[in-house]
Amino acid sequence: MPDLAADMDTIREIEAIPGREIFSEASDSNKDMRKPDVYFTIPMLDGEIGNVALFAEQQHEPDATLPLRVFETYIRLREKKRLKTTCFVIYTGSAPNINTFSESCYGCEVSMKYRTYFLPEKDADELRADRRPFAPVMLAGRLSLEAGDNIKLREKYATEILKVTNELDYDYEQKPFILDFAKSIFRLNDPEISDSLRKEYNMQTVSLEEYRKEVYRETERLDAIEEGKIEVARSLLADGMTPELVAKHTRLPINEVQALKPHS
Repeated sequence: MPDLAADMDTIREIEAIPGREIFSEASDSNKDMRKPDVYFTIPMLDGEIGNVALFAEQQHEPDATLPLRVFETYIRLREKKRLKTTCFVIYTGSAPNINTFSESCYGCEVSMKYRTYFLPEKDADELRADRRPFAPVMLAGRLSLEAGDNIKLREKYATEILKVTNELDYDYEQKPFILDFAKSIFRLNDPEISDSLRKEYNMQTVSLEEYRKEVYRETERLDAIEEGKIEVARSLLADGMTPELVAKHTRLPINEVQALKPHS
């Protein structure tokens, strides 16, 4: 997305938005929709924190579910965050025209278009020549589609990704993430895969496992803090404190506090 990249303020940090801030935990219909999606608040050069980008990665779900999922997520982002939103889909399925949602109901027409990175049509040689960290990830995905269940091809292409990743100057976070993705998509835990290749991947992704454990611990800590705030907010509301004061003292969003207020 070069146009978005050109307008981003690269000095300021991109912040991830937890899925629970977008989808209600009480909504059973949307629980599965959160899992493959990632949401970011993106600072812009004009000083605004005006763009929230959704990267919805489509892997194995039926093609028909994707446009609706992207549309509903877009609407929820606009409703919850009140920010400009762009959607970007990395798609590995079989339907090339998957970049539009449209619905009609007795004269009411709804249509939404979004960008789609349609992996099956990407040229593998162009991805091999691309030096950005995104490229070997997509190359692994592209080659895995070609390899299918062929053990020899999976080993061949996994070895290629290992070689490419080691030759390029990726940092200590990028490299293990690329290799961990390749390990998963080429299914290197399959017992038919050679032990030496599996061990090489496991050795080079061990730092990622430690990183994930640390992220998991931090997520648990933040979740505990959030739950504590919610319990305090409920208690204060029950004691008669106004939602505005509760929001101020707990630093919870006012709409979340109002949702916790017991109904009389």
